[in-house]
Amino acid sequence: MQDHHPSSDRAARIAILLAAMSTEDQHLALAAVERYATHAPHGGPLTWLLGIHYTEVGAGYAGCTVDVDRAHHNPAGIAHGALAYALLDSAMGAAFYHALERPLGCATLELKVNYVRPMAQGRMSASARLIERTSRFGILTGRVVDAEDNLVALAQGTFAIIQPK
Repeated sequence: MQDHHPSSDRAARIAILLAAMSTEDQHLALAAVERYATHAPHGGPLTWLLGIHYTEVGAGYAGCTVDVDRAHHNPAGIAHGALAYALLDSAMGAAFYHALERPLGCATLELKVNYVRPMAQGRMSASARLIERTSRFGILTGRVVDAEDNLVALAQGTFAIIQPK
């Protein structure tokens, strides 16, 4: 009877997938795996895949960063707008979540983003603040800046308060 080792099966599958890619795509795939391997405890699989890291989290405020690289680019060679959106949604959601009493949770109802300038590389940082809270929702603002503190995107969002089931 042959030994079956799931980890060796995964390694073989990964090797086959990587071998089928161009050298450049191999580098991008490995960068994604490295981001996953070094993820912070906050967030979830999407933020880990994107490389989002939380720099501060408290009741009504939060900050997070991402280092923009080619894996985040759109066909025009700049960071895809979804990256700034995800960064803002992550910071704003964390700011509101940490302002709620447990066991309450939250979910994004609406998020409007104004994109001010593109980014091709470097560190993108988001900060978020809770502006108003009612018994049913919260309104937050967020901003994304580059490493030189130039505004990249500005947002306002409404987040619902979720009752546990």
